[in-house]
Amino acid sequence: MTHQAKMDWWMAAAIALAVMVLLLGVNYWIAGPVLLVLLICAYPQSYKTTREGLVICGGLWHRQIPYEAITFVGPIATDRVRIQYGLASELQISPADPHVFLADIAKHTPHLIKRGYKLVPAFA
Repeated sequence: MTHQAKMDWWMAAAIALAVMVLLLGVNYWIAGPVLLVLLICAYPQSYKTTREGLVICGGLWHRQIPYEAITFVGPIATDRVRIQYGLASELQISPADPHVFLADIAKHTPHLIKRGYKLVPAFA
């Protein structure tokens, strides 16, 4: 299942500012590369649950996290989700619907149990 990322307001503001600077013709040597990096590397961002693991896609890069390596999944704010995996790795993502995302991850991680809105190891 594919989950789209929520658009951050500060990222939209940075893209709008770079476009305005390009249209005004002021410092296009700075605004052009910044806009290019924002559009190519940062967006579009999505999260896919496959049979092998969670795939995080952001522009030109893809990161796959095996389900067996995930040790914690839970909300950290109203729109962000923290995923801990491996020995000391962590990332924060912003799915458009965090509750649907957590339910989808729970289906693929039988070694984690649901406690409130969090998925924690079964032995904890």
